[in-house]
Amino acid sequence: MLMYSLNARVALAIRAFGLLLIGWTVLGSKPAVSSSGRGLVIAVLVAVGVVAWVIWSWQSYARRTLVVDLYVLSAAGGLLVAAAPKGAGSAFAFVAIATAGFRLELHRAVAVAGLGLLTLALGVLIYDQAAIEVLAYGLGLVAVLLAGANGRQVVGRAEEAELLLAQVQRSREEQLRAARLEESARIAREIHDVLAHALAGLTIQLEATTSLLEGGAERAVVLERLRRAHALAREGLEETRRAVGVLRSEGLAVADTLEALVAEYRASSPAAEASLELVGPDSRLEGPAALAVVRVAQEALTNVRKHAPGASLRVELTLGTAASDTAVLRVSDGGRPPGAGDVGADGLAASGGGYGLRGMRERAEILGGALLAGPDGDGWLVELTLPLAGAGQATAVTAAGAS
Repeated sequence: MLMYSLNARVALAIRAFGLLLIGWTVLGSKPAVSSSGRGLVIAVLVAVGVVAWVIWSWQSYARRTLVVDLYVLSAAGGLLVAAAPKGAGSAFAFVAIATAGFRLELHRAVAVAGLGLLTLALGVLIYDQAAIEVLAYGLGLVAVLLAGANGRQVVGRAEEAELLLAQVQRSREEQLRAARLEESARIAREIHDVLAHALAGLTIQLEATTSLLEGGAERAVVLERLRRAHALAREGLEETRRAVGVLRSEGLAVADTLEALVAEYRASSPAAEASLELVGPDSRLEGPAALAVVRVAQEALTNVRKHAPGASLRVELTLGTAASDTAVLRVSDGGRPPGAGDVGADGLAASGGGYGLRGMRERAEILGGALLAGPDGDGWLVELTLPLAGAGQATAVTAAGAS
């Protein structure tokens, strides 16, 4: 209904204007209003209709429904059809029935329409009007009732659609909020892994430098250690930038990164043997899978520095075999050699709160494959297996331990 979509003041003004038109047509038509007979009936019906119209207009302006005013309007309009056939008194009934169809339950709206039809028929009998008028006006009143009820349904469906849209919007906002939280956790995990790796190397270098100073080492030797510590700090910053780049879907060269990690281990442990073996093109690894391989290798090397400083190291990455289309990373060490604790690595082994191990488990829960970690002879072995098919996508995963 158009009236209910207008501004309340505008709708009230339109109703007042409509009342003036109805009164003008009825009072200015024949038979004329008088103090007796049919003219008196018309005057009373118009007065009753005007009062009911004013009450209905105010109730509509206040967004309330009295219902009684609609019954009165319907009855007055039905009688005026026969009492003043040349006036527009029937508008009382049409407006009341349309309003009832739009604002009331169906059975109450039918009651308002039925009262209008009954008074219409009664007026036709009293004033001996043609029966065809009852039929014509009756069909019109029923049509108005159906139009009002249909408008009620349309408005109801529109309100339901708006409510559903609001629910969908809230659901989308919740999903976005959850995605932001997940992304924040992912970034925190990546930054932790990078910093843990870089700070572990810095700790070893600084502890070694402290031992050299306490032993009276030459200035050139101490400066070399300090330069190495500075280099590790710069590499840590660069690795952080690289991690952010990967999170933004930029490329990550797995082979080059693993070579840099092994070279860094050699530099921090000159007496230790460290080797890297790559089988298959690393271009088959991309996205989260490539990042997982690098981070697990970093964590494994950090653990070697913590728990077995100076140990021999072997890193193997196999990308696809005849038997299995998977990526397998193996990081193994030969155990802590005698005298390795002289540089203070025992203090490094006691550092940290286990968040690196938790990160390895989380990666195993995010990416398809398995993570195995445990003793291997005198040393330790970490083995990560990932499927190469869809390696750039997150899938279900199983975890079987951690270092």
